[in-house]
Amino acid sequence: MKQRLPIPRFILVAAAFTVLSACATVASIVYPLNENADRARAGAYILDDDHASVLFSVNHFGFSMFRGRFDTLSGSLDLDTDTPENSAFVVEVDITSLHTGAPELDEKLFMPSMFDVTEHPTARFVSGSITRTSDNDALVEGVLTINQVSQPVQLAARFIGSGKNPLSGRQTIGFSATGTIKRSDFGLNEWLPFVGDDVTLEMDVEFAEKR
Repeated sequence: MKQRLPIPRFILVAAAFTVLSACATVASIVYPLNENADRARAGAYILDDDHASVLFSVNHFGFSMFRGRFDTLSGSLDLDTDTPENSAFVVEVDITSLHTGAPELDEKLFMPSMFDVTEHPTARFVSGSITRTSDNDALVEGVLTINQVSQPVQLAARFIGSGKNPLSGRQTIGFSATGTIKRSDFGLNEWLPFVGDDVTLEMDVEFAEKR
């Protein structure tokens, strides 16, 4: 009986890439993804909380950038593709969904001297003017409210993609956005100046078309 020679590893890897490429091609045909903001479907959308998050980072004692995350969001989007400047969106963040990986710190952040979640459990961003800066990018000026303190905030937003969600079957659109705020503007003064005042926000959201 002849002994089978082992298949070279590079052939196996090439075969795997071929299969994956074929799957991706089939997926793009069945569920075509649009990566051009001008081709997104206009209309009313609601935020998909299962695919949305807000991350923040702040300088910690000059040693590192400390990061945390909010996981529970809600909101809506009214998308006008003919006149994108007329689009508008609202995102609300459940402050109690914050986690930093340090439970004791999370509890301190919930206290009245910081987020005061008992009295003000929600933060809210409401878009105002929207100015396109490229085909898929825009500068969003809006108002962020934390602890009943409202301040103007700018976000650099990027269109990621749109199309029919293969799981839900609903038209879906996704964006990412970044911006920087001063936490002292919202009365979040604990640990200044040892922990930085400037906080970088990163928001990733998907909106599903209203049924």
